[in-house]
Amino acid sequence: MMKTYQKEEHLTSELAGLRQRVAELKTLATEHKRLDEALQESQQVLRKIFESVTDGISATDLDGITRCKPKNK
Repeated sequence: MMKTYQKEEHLTSELAGLRQRVAELKTLATEHKRLDEALQESQQVLRKIFESVTDGISATDLDGITRCKPKNK
């Protein structure tokens, strides 16, 4: 059986570890939000370019999905 001091020391250590993990998760959430906003901005820019070009466009992404826009007449 653990002595009271050992239990307290163990719980204090565990609490410190949990606080560190919470801080890490907050950092990850902030980074995720920043990346999501950057992705949305990039998508908007590409959508505007794609819609404004008068020539035909064909684009294939890394997954092999092709998007086409016919030439404006």
